[in-house]
Amino acid sequence: MRFIRGAAGYWAVGSTFVARVPEQHFDAQGRPTPAVRELLAARDAAPATDSDLYGLTVLVTTRCNLACPYCFQNTELPQAPEGAIPLRIPGATVDDRKVADILAFTRDRMAELNKTAVKLMLFGGEPTMFPGYCLKLLEGCRPLGLTGASMISNGTLFDAAGAIEMERAGLEWVQISLDGDAADHDRSRITLGGRGTFATILRNVEAASARTALKWRLRVNISRESIDGVQTLIDRLGDRLDTGRFMLKLALIQDVGIGYQKSVRHSAELAKRVGELYLHAMDAGFTVAPPRAAPCLFCDAVGGTTGAVVNSDGTLYSCCHSAGQDGYDVGTVTAGYHREPVVRERWVMCGYGAEPNTDKAAERLHADIVDAIVLDRLHATGSLAAATASQFALMDPA
Repeated sequence: MRFIRGAAGYWAVGSTFVARVPEQHFDAQGRPTPAVRELLAARDAAPATDSDLYGLTVLVTTRCNLACPYCFQNTELPQAPEGAIPLRIPGATVDDRKVADILAFTRDRMAELNKTAVKLMLFGGEPTMFPGYCLKLLEGCRPLGLTGASMISNGTLFDAAGAIEMERAGLEWVQISLDGDAADHDRSRITLGGRGTFATILRNVEAASARTALKWRLRVNISRESIDGVQTLIDRLGDRLDTGRFMLKLALIQDVGIGYQKSVRHSAELAKRVGELYLHAMDAGFTVAPPRAAPCLFCDAVGGTTGAVVNSDGTLYSCCHSAGQDGYDVGTVTAGYHREPVVRERWVMCGYGAEPNTDKAAERLHADIVDAIVLDRLHATGSLAAATASQFALMDPA
């Protein structure tokens, strides 16, 4: 559980709740009194309402039509001129046999773990390069108790017609990434041929959101180049989109060990700036989610007892950040998980690649400042409960 100093008192952030605690219940060092700590710990230890859920992430394909230089699926930065294709994890795409194997594995695993509902995430690469397999996975999960299906897409191929078809099959949430405002985005989130994608993505999102009831999360990636244009981006999006249906997330791009040079570093000054951008987004009508300390359905429990990440070739991994990389496989959908010592040795969690390149103390301070700004505003406007309820357990890759 996290305790964050707010404008008036403290915020307690647990796995299932966010609570405001008056200042008199903390000492001078910001530690809660034993009685308050015990009360909050008991509340946080309450059984999760989604304990019957099984989280399934499927990399529909590891191929992608973009060449983002910071992507954690790169093995190294492009050595050719800007716009060249990065070296990525091996390219693969599911086929009918793999889809059947994935669904059979999921059914058997859910029965073994006594799970009655599945939360599916369609991932890549870029999953919309192969929409037919996305539909087959969505439809195949329905008999297993499909609930909360989501997709992480770059948005370049996700047009209105495809969105309608996906929604009918059970898709509910879509996450789209933008690398700042138009000019910044088009220098970074480029096609394999080096062309910008901002106009295409925004046009697709605008049309798809107008013709479906899908829920959306916009992930705005912040680099040293893009941060100055984020406020303008928020204004642009506010003019084009029905902001009440969009959640907005600001994410600092971190080097995941491939030598990306445009990362921004955590700091108190930067945190205040990011907090102000969140306030601007809320003023524009976007939903901003309060922080949570909830475990990841997919990789938090070692051994896959709450969910699984399946690569396009049917190999099991602990996290989408490690999928496809040598030495991180933990089994296959046809043979099951490897022996326990092997699984434990190879088990990693979201964001592990950025950890060696991050100042953890600065990261914690940054998060506390940003989260306090967001929580204080949500509380002041009476929208904390609604924002909490609108959250969806999306993974958060770039």
